Amino acid sequence: MAVKNVSRRPATFGPYHRRSQHDASENELIRASGMLWGKPRGNYFAGVVPCVKAWEGPLPETIVGIEFYTDVEPDPWSVPGWPEWSQGRPGVLILETNELVAIPVIVTMMRDAE
Repeated sequence: MAVKNVSRRPATFGPYHRRSQHDASENELIRASGMLWGKPRGNYFAGVVPCVKAWEGPLPETIVGIEFYTDVEPDPWSVPGWPEWSQGRPGVLILETNELVAIPVIVTMMRDAE
């Protein structure tokens, strides 16, 4: 019987990715700290509760950003494909009440702008 080399997942949930085409220096900050931060949602779906936002799945080949795993479960009400981790949920760290939260992450890939 052949044995396959199965790689362990680095954390319970993932892969997810965060795109950082506007500020690629953010990639190194996330990798070095092991934390991913979030503020209240802006733009079209503005919110008052801070949350960490990401994209579901691996980092696409042409996108600047990071790929990560976490042991913090995403909000069950997240929009499919766009997981969020909101203030008040288990495992979400409050850095500034109603302003800034974070989750611990394990970065498995980082791509900077060329």
